Parts: sequence; structure tokens; C-alpha cells
Amino acid sequence: MHSVRQQLRLLLTVLLGLSALFVISGTALAQTDHSQLTAHASVLSAIPAIGSTITQAPTTVTVTTAENINPNPKLSNLFVYGPSGEATAKLISVGNAKVSLTNPEQMSVTIKPNPQHTNGVYVVQWITVSAQDGDADSGAFTFTVNTNATAAPSPTPAPTSTTGQTITPTGSSTSGTGGTPIWVSLLIGVVALVVGLSGGLALGWRRSAPSVGAMRKTLK
Repeated sequence: MHSVRQQLRLLLTVLLGLSALFVISGTALAQTDHSQLTAHASVLSAIPAIGSTITQAPTTVTVTTAENINPNPKLSNLFVYGPSGEATAKLISVGNAKVSLTNPEQMSVTIKPNPQHTNGVYVVQWITVSAQDGDADSGAFTFTVNTNATAAPSPTPAPTSTTGQTITPTGSSTSGTGGTPIWVSLLIGVVALVVGLSGGLALGWRRSAPSVGAMRKTLK
């Protein structure tokens, strides 16, 4: 009877240890997958600023992304559309965007606004492919030119991308572990499992080992 109880306790200890290991491992892997999905080479900021109102039409548009950009213009590029006085906006970017040689997370394109229709909303469409893992992304943002107003940047909305995820600025973390490496979480799970097994085995050994008095009685 005691032997059956000891085996049940040991089995329960093993199951609890394995459950803890699986939960920790699954959480760490899910957080890693989430960070990979929200990264890519998505646009984090731009000049002119995303959603801002400026008093003079710019001559270039520059974006900063979350990862290094593949410089191939067929993979990474900017397309700027400006007001034209007609029902539809006109493409005003000139040529292909170029990735900075000193900062591969930046990409710029020259634009040529319509001098007769500088005021209005400008739309910047971007496509990128990460130079780190080859992941593609795309999205768009706007800024406004109003030559009759005092420059007052509007609240910057979170950049959007075709991944459907909100971009997390570089240097911050949404991880619930506070940036703990995966191997640390896995190590904790393994240690918990080993400790649980050791405790269960020790408990079973103490309960199954005969006492000195019992051994003496047996020998007599």
C-alpha cells in the first residue's frame, strides 16, 4: 500500500515539473515569435514627421526603420504623392529611394512638389525588405503642408504596416519577462524539474528505507 502511494507521489512530482517546464518554454517562444512579427523593417519615424503639419513643402522625405534595409530599389522604396489641384494626387517623388550608406536603417527620396499646389495632404507609401532576415513589409503615412499656418506638429500616430501589428520603437520591450533571454527561462524550468524529481525520489527513499530497529528485529 505504501509503495503504491510513494509511486503516485513521485509520478505527481514529475508531472508538475514537466508542466512548469512546458509553460515557461511556451511563453518564451511565444514572446520571441511576437517580437519577430512586430519588427521587420517597418517605418518607425520620418522627416517630415508622421502626421505633422509643416509650413513649407520639403524637397526630400526620409524614413527610419526598425531594421537594416535591403538597398535594392525593387525591394525597398518610397513613393510620395502630393496635392495637384485635381481629384487625384500626383506622384511627386523623383527616381528611387536610396538607403543611407552610414545608416542602413534610413532611406530617403527626392520629391518635386507642384509649385502651384503645395498646400494639402501628402501621402508617403513605403515598401521594405529587411537586410537581416529578408522579411518584407509595407505601409503608408501622411503629413500636411500649410504655408499659411504656424508650424505645429500633430500628435504622431503609430505607424501602420501590412503585418497588422503596431510598431514597437527600438529600445523598448513589450515582453512580460522584462527582456529575459529565452535560455534563462528554459534553464529555470529545467532546474525546477530536477529539483522536483530529486525531492520526489528523496521522499520515496525515506519512506521505503527500513529503519535500523526494523533491520535488527529481522536479523534476530
